[in-house]
Amino acid sequence: MREIIEKAVARGASSCELFYLSSVRTDVDYEAKRLKAVLNTEERGAALRVVKDGRFGFATSTKLDDPDRLAEDAIATAAYGDEASFDFAGEATLSEVPIYDEKVAGLGVEDMMTRAEDGIARILDYDSEINAEASSQRAIQTVSVLTSEGLEASFERTLYKFYLGGRLVEGTNFLDCSSYYGGSALDVDGSHMVEKVIRDFKRGRKNSDVTSGPTKVLFTPQAVADVMMTLSAAVSGSIVERGISPLGDKLGQTIYDPRITVYDDGLAKDGYGTARFDDEGVPMQRTPVIENGVLSSFLTDLRTSRKLDLPRTGNGIRAKRLVLTKDLGKIPAPEITNWEMAGGEKPHEQLVAEMGDGVIVDSIMGILMSNLIAGDFSGNVAYGLKVGGGKIQGRVKDTMVAGNIHRLLKDSVIALSSDVERVGQLGFVGSHKYPYLLLGDVAISTKA
Repeated sequence: MREIIEKAVARGASSCELFYLSSVRTDVDYEAKRLKAVLNTEERGAALRVVKDGRFGFATSTKLDDPDRLAEDAIATAAYGDEASFDFAGEATLSEVPIYDEKVAGLGVEDMMTRAEDGIARILDYDSEINAEASSQRAIQTVSVLTSEGLEASFERTLYKFYLGGRLVEGTNFLDCSSYYGGSALDVDGSHMVEKVIRDFKRGRKNSDVTSGPTKVLFTPQAVADVMMTLSAAVSGSIVERGISPLGDKLGQTIYDPRITVYDDGLAKDGYGTARFDDEGVPMQRTPVIENGVLSSFLTDLRTSRKLDLPRTGNGIRAKRLVLTKDLGKIPAPEITNWEMAGGEKPHEQLVAEMGDGVIVDSIMGILMSNLIAGDFSGNVAYGLKVGGGKIQGRVKDTMVAGNIHRLLKDSVIALSSDVERVGQLGFVGSHKYPYLLLGDVAISTKA
């Protein structure tokens, strides 16, 4: 791989960065209680960034037996590239974070099928009319970053995803329930996921009406992950640089209730976004985003770190938007890794008992259509429960929830649960840790 950099330097590059990715992935999908597909995918390629005559050039290739071609293509694009405004990463001390699980590496197709089939069988034991589904994904990745500045770093990691859910149709009722896991290590046996799905089906089969207006809302950890996409957008270095973040001029200021603390943790144990370094070779770290209500950090890549004169946080990621799938053809940009919000003092069951009347929101459909950068969120409550007198009454239908996360976290926090759960963002991405979050004066609207 070093040969590619040498070829580029010989052609006039003053600085180079080579990103290498090798991935072997297996997917097993079940739909409508039956096996739908088993797929094996292999990917191998490299992305080369160069600086020539003060401008960046960029090229990618999956044909690594032709280093001359990749170097030539990157050099050729430099004539039309952006002005070189930062230096590539140099040598650095990298954390020895465990990201390789032998159990995931040794997981065979039959094991993945058994795991999915067992989960589906347990759901059908509860109710055979549920249209159950499951999917399992196992991957082994090798990532390397080499630069002309002397960096030569690599890691091998395992990744595992498991999804379980289903739909129950009863008359005019359509009830969807699901659970998800994603991480670098195998998730025990998935029993807690099955239990959550069955519990949600049990609670959701009875419908209850709610009244439109400002309402107490208890967001489950899954729903917190959904609405926190608004904050992740606002603290992205690229959004701040463009001058469109509502938090762009508030670094170091108290912006939220002092009980709110949030970390971006690229070194989280078993995290799906955990790695020794980001896709530019910058060491990953545990970055305080919000500390006791104070905006402590923006998330940066090399470019925005230099542009904004901020520390490098190790968030330069080559990923498709909203997913952590590596994309060789994408220039690194600030993306979240694993987010964690500190919990409170009482278990969530006690928060339910003490909230009186309100709504529990577990998932929101259509939230991506909101103005996330401004902090606004809105969407249909895909799964929610009415609470009356501190007790769960039943599922809410035809209900929408909306608000501005910055206003709510500043003025409307009632409590956070002591129990913090691991969830995925939008049910599919990452491994984040959030408590239950009880807020007041959240806008609820319903047809009822």
